[in-house]
Parts: sequence; C-alpha cells; structure tokens
Amino acid sequence: MSVKQKHLMEVDLIKGIAIISVVLVHCLPYNDSFMTLRIFAFSMALLIFMLLMGRNMYASFEKHQYMENGFHTVSYLKNRLIRFLYPFIPIFIISLILGLLLNQDIYLGVYTLVGYLPLPGPGNYFVTVLLQFIIIFPLLYLAYKRYPRLTLIATFVISFLFEVTSSYIGALNSDAYIYYANILRYLFVITLGLWVLEAFEPNKRIRSTLETVIILIGVAVSVIYLIAFGIFHWEFALFNNFWGTEYPTLGSYVVIASFYPLALYMLAYKILPSASNNRIVKFIAYTGKASYHVFLVQILFFAVFYNPYATISQSGLFDPVISGIISIVVSLAVTISLGALFYKYEYKIDNLLNRVFRIKKDM
Repeated sequence: MSVKQKHLMEVDLIKGIAIISVVLVHCLPYNDSFMTLRIFAFSMALLIFMLLMGRNMYASFEKHQYMENGFHTVSYLKNRLIRFLYPFIPIFIISLILGLLLNQDIYLGVYTLVGYLPLPGPGNYFVTVLLQFIIIFPLLYLAYKRYPRLTLIATFVISFLFEVTSSYIGALNSDAYIYYANILRYLFVITLGLWVLEAFEPNKRIRSTLETVIILIGVAVSVIYLIAFGIFHWEFALFNNFWGTEYPTLGSYVVIASFYPLALYMLAYKILPSASNNRIVKFIAYTGKASYHVFLVQILFFAVFYNPYATISQSGLFDPVISGIISIVVSLAVTISLGALFYKYEYKIDNLLNRVFRIKKDM
C-alpha cells in the first residue's frame, strides 16, 4: 500500500508534548508520589519517540522513493548521517568543554564512536539507538513492505528474546549502557511506527476488526504489566531485573508495554488539530520540530544539573511543592528555549561544517 505524504501538525504536536515529557521525567523526583504519573505519562515519551522514528523514516522512504531503481546506500547514509551529526558535533564539543571547566570525569573511548558524550547525561543512549536505527532501517523497510504482518511478529519475537536472554549475557549484565542503547530492545515499537503510518493514519482509525482486537489485548497486557512492575515493583522471572524495579525506566518493560504508547499516539493523532493559529499550539508544534535539538540540549543540562529538584529542595529555602515547580519551570525554560534557538540557527553551524569538510576533501 502506498502512503500519501504531507507535513502534519499532529505529528509535530505529539513530538512537542513528548520532548516536554522527557524534560519533566528528568527534573521531577523519583519517588512513589510521582511514580504513577511518571510511568503512565512522562516515561512513555521515549517509546513514542521510538515509534515516531519508524513512522517518520517510513514516510521519508515513501516520499523520496529511496528503494526505486535500486537503493543508493551512500546517498542515503550521507543524508541521514549529516542530519544526525551536524547538531551532535557542537553538542559534543560543548560537552567536552563543560566537563573540563567543571573538573568532571571525561569519557573518550569506544562508546564515543556511537554518540556517547564526554560529559554524558540522562537519555544519552537514545543517540546511540538513533545511529543504529539509521543503519538498519533500510532492511526493516524492505521486510515490512514485503511481509508486514510477519515483520511485526518477527520484531516482537526479537525484542522479547532480547529481554529474556539479556540477564544471561555478560556484557549486558555488567554494563547498563549496552543494554539501554541496544536497538533490539526497541525494534518492535519502532516497527509499530511503520504500521501506524500505513494502517491507522490515512483514515484515523484501525483498518480491521482483527487488528483492533489485537491492539486492545496488547494495551490491556501493557497496562497490567506497567501497574505490576512500575507501581507495585513486582519482579518477573523471565525479564531482566538486575537493576531493580524501583524505577520503571531501569527495567525490561519495553516490548510488553509497546501497545500502550501506540494507543497514546493514536489517541493524540486523532484529537490533536491539523492546523491552528493558537500561539501555544504553534509553540508546542515548533518545539516538536526542534525535538532532536532540545533533546541534545537537555542531555547537557541534566549532565550539569543532574537532579535540579534535589538541589533546590536540599537548599532548605522552599518546601517540596515549590521546589518541584521551580525545577520544572527552570528546566523547561532553559532546555526548550536553547533547543529551539539551536534548531533555528543550526544552518549557520551547517554552513561552517560544510566549509570545513570541503576544505578537508580538497586537501
């Protein structure tokens, strides 16, 4: 089935809400008072971004017909890596400078090659996942175009087996980053992004009764699992719990929970406006367009101010509620404003990098 393409405000709004949620996840306290809100709202932002990666790249392949008349691997990789690296390079340099100025431990090693910053912050692993995604997506696209249902089943099995076997794999067991940053963990939810573009968005409804039943069952299982694991801290024998169940983001919940963020995305896509002149709505949509830049900025922000809520509350100047409000306002104001400015003026950095690379090539 061919997918008609146009730029959609709904998608930008979803991205905007998701990136705001990412910032909120990192600036709110990790305690039981916020755990329900965190697990069922803000923590789903990561999985929605994973779904959007699949959805948006599928849309790009359909629009540009990358697979027509043969796949031009070099052209595709060059285009995607430039879009990935040009915002990342200045963030990497700033991260290095901040680490040196603040006398922090600087990391420069093997992980540097896959997007690990010298002064890493929360969510850095998403950058590594994004790099892997760029490399493997053409294969995922081909598989889905030819065998959509089989591809959905296969990616679910792969993600499930990854979770089940991860506790028995030494590297995954000893290094949290390898586990978090492994794209196999997110492969199924990424593939759901392809499905949602092709099977739901054209008519803003699920196209068949069978798919509706599967999704309803999937959502029910996801919600039950999130309640059990994220709220009651139940451990499940099959899954990797070696980082504990106190914080849901540290557990093996992605593949089982995948249908819940899918349902959130479909609901948001159905009710959000396709066009609006409201300034707040337009601001959120613009934030969505700048979401990658905002995400990179918030990594730096929280690398320096790792837990702003704790810092403010421990000062003793404010009660917990006021401390939380200040943490939210400051975190959102800094990360979104700087990220939006970064997105707006990135072309200046692009021009500079283009000149640098051209000089190197000429030499």
